[in-house]
Amino acid sequence: KNFCTLKSYKSLEELLTKELSYSKTLIKKFLTKRRLQNPLRERDEVYIPLEILNSGFINPKYSGDDLVILKEDDNFVAVSKPYQVHGHPLNYGESDTVVNYLRAKNSWKIFLNRSIEAESKLLYRLDYETSGVLIFAKNETTYSRARDSFLEAVKKKVYLAVVSGNFNLSGVHSHYLESYGEKGAKMRVCEAGQRDVEIDVSLVKYDESKNLSLVKVHLGQGVRHQIRCQLSAIGFPILGDTLYSGEDSDRLYLHAYKYEIKADEYYFKVSSCEDELFLKLFDLNSCL
Repeated sequence: KNFCTLKSYKSLEELLTKELSYSKTLIKKFLTKRRLQNPLRERDEVYIPLEILNSGFINPKYSGDDLVILKEDDNFVAVSKPYQVHGHPLNYGESDTVVNYLRAKNSWKIFLNRSIEAESKLLYRLDYETSGVLIFAKNETTYSRARDSFLEAVKKKVYLAVVSGNFNLSGVHSHYLESYGEKGAKMRVCEAGQRDVEIDVSLVKYDESKNLSLVKVHLGQGVRHQIRCQLSAIGFPILGDTLYSGEDSDRLYLHAYKYEIKADEYYFKVSSCEDELFLKLFDLNSCL
C-alpha cells in the first residue's frame, strides 16, 4: 500500500521502526536492505507491504474447499484438517490455511484481533502432510488455561498410521530425538539428548493382500515429527513418508484420530474419521 510521508526521514527503516514501531526482524522479511536504506523526503510516496501493515492480523481470504467442523461449543472448535493444508499462516500475505478458513467463515472476536502468536489460538500443530483433528480455543481465557498447563490438559492424543508390513511390535517405544540437517528440518534418534519421548503403538488391522498395517499410536508429550521418526526407527516407516524411509505413495498416511482436553472442570472430546484418502486403504468404522 502507498503512503505519503509528512516529514523527512534518513531512511525507510527509520520510518518503520522508530515512527511506526515495527520490528527490524519483521521489516527485513519483506523489504530489501537497499529499500530500507532509501532516504525519504517530505511528501515522498512510499510503498509498505500489507504483510508489515497488517502484521498480527489474519487474512480473511480462503479459496479452498469448505472444511469439516467436527465439534464446536463456547470454548473450543475442532476442525478436520485435510492433508497438505497448513494449520496457520506465517504472515498476513498467506491464505488458504485452516486459520484463514475460520477467519473467513466466522466473526469470532478471537480471530479478528491482532495477535502476537502466529498460531492464532491453535492449541497444537499438525504437519502439512498430516490430516485429522485440529483444535482451537475460541476465547483468550480458554486458550491461556489450556496452553499454560497443556501437558496436564490434554488427556488423550491418538493417531492412526498406515505402515508397510505386518506390524508386530505393539507396546511402548522410547527414544532420544534430536533435530539435524538444513535448518533442523529432520529428526533422528540419538543415544542421549534433551528430548526423551515415547509412543505407545498397537496393531489395529493387517491387510495381507496389500501387506499394510493400520496402527494406533498414543502420543505422550509430543515433539515435531515424533511419530514419523519413531515408527521409522523401529523398522515400520509410515506409508508415503519418504523423508523417513517410507514407501512412496499418494500421501503420507498419518491421521490425528482423537483428542481429549480437560481445562479446569471443562472437558472436550473429539475424533475424526473424515479423511477419504485415508479410508480407501482401511474401513475405519469397522476397525476402530
